[in-house]
Amino acid sequence: MEVYNYIVEPKADMTRYFRNKDICFLDIETTGLNRRYDQIYLIGLLFFNYETQNWNLKQIFAHNVKGERYVLEKLNDIIKGFDLIVTYNGNSFDLPFIYHRSRKYSIDTDILDMDTFDIYRKIRAQKSYLELENLKLKTIEEELGIYREDEYSGKDCIDLYYSYMNTGNETLRNKILKHNYDDLYYLADIMEIFEYIEDIKSIRVPFGGDVIDIKIEDILEIEDILKIHCRVSNANEHVDIIHYEDGFNMDWGKNDSLIVELEFNKGMVTPTKGCSFINKANIYAFKDLKDFSHFVVPRDIVLLKVEDRYEMKNIKYILAALIKYVLTEQNI
Repeated sequence: MEVYNYIVEPKADMTRYFRNKDICFLDIETTGLNRRYDQIYLIGLLFFNYETQNWNLKQIFAHNVKGERYVLEKLNDIIKGFDLIVTYNGNSFDLPFIYHRSRKYSIDTDILDMDTFDIYRKIRAQKSYLELENLKLKTIEEELGIYREDEYSGKDCIDLYYSYMNTGNETLRNKILKHNYDDLYYLADIMEIFEYIEDIKSIRVPFGGDVIDIKIEDILEIEDILKIHCRVSNANEHVDIIHYEDGFNMDWGKNDSLIVELEFNKGMVTPTKGCSFINKANIYAFKDLKDFSHFVVPRDIVLLKVEDRYEMKNIKYILAALIKYVLTEQNI
């Protein structure tokens, strides 16, 4: 077993996401996906060292599968010093794998009892708002403009590791370490995806010389109604509106809660893709709306959702139009 230590460039301020938490990013490399039969040969950790005031990246590497026990024992000694483990799909893969392999060697680990933040699960809960082909780590990175030099996948590294065990070729080992290093290094950077999501779900509506900030908190489909839950800030504190009209209604309370309900229809936007849409000809407030999706639709149609993805630009324009329309109607 060998431990490699690096001081890395400063990362974003993680207190934006984790207040008063001593966090550790974690990623493992294994010889396969079966935690019963396959081994962990590399564990990478990224954390802020408060003594040196630097970000540290630590890799615990087994030169052969017989070193797995020592890798796990070393991890067990280190991980106890943290409050929170941050991973990408680690709640399903990395942490149960570590636990199962530790139990094999009678290592007393509390890793499944620690607080965790699984970036993948958090993003998956928001995937309806994102125009992503998939939720692979590389896809998220590229959406944020991160293009890594590493050309290998975790699966590729399995073959590299077996070749390394047979030959001792340091070039193979370095390729494996580089892959794990990059996984960890950029894992901290992709925390920015949550600001990206927040921006997608936020609207600024100019009205009466002020700007009203709207944050979409949730969108639900209930039969033929799209129910949009929002939080409002910078609005007139006296706003207290319940507005009903053909095609939509609005409930805007003094507690800064805004709920908009839209009647919608379902159809097919292509021969293979289902959609939800509104016909703007039926709602006066929408007379100037345009469809901003990349689909070709009739002039009076505005898409709300295609398959399992919301057309967020359309939804945001709809909300802005409704807010201006209702406030004008209410003489506020």
